[in-house]
Amino acid sequence: MNSYNTKQRNDVIAFFASSPDRSFTVEEASANLSTVPRSTVYRLITRLSEEGILRKTGSEGRKAVYQYQGKECAYHMHIRCRECGRTEHLDAEATRKIEEIISVSSSFVALDTTVIEGLCNECRSKIR
Repeated sequence: MNSYNTKQRNDVIAFFASSPDRSFTVEEASANLSTVPRSTVYRLITRLSEEGILRKTGSEGRKAVYQYQGKECAYHMHIRCRECGRTEHLDAEATRKIEEIISVSSSFVALDTTVIEGLCNECRSKIR
């Protein structure tokens, strides 16, 4: 897919790239990109997700969230906090072990784009 490198496109990419460990809804991204019309933010996020620059994730009953996906994210899993959205990269060894466990105990093969959800230490301490 051919894409023009417009200022608005570059602004959206720069916004996500500046917080690579966070996920944002379209509404959150739009609120932070006040110079870009909301419809343009939505369209660009959709396109960037299709191009693999952003990763789209979401759970049943939750809004879709998007996260910057640099080249370093291509071959490992991530773990994301359900409360604050903080995301961490699992190293290649942890990813390999998880994939092995899944393939041995089920008829599924885990994909390297998998995001595991849980609670980070900070959010877990708030709940206690």
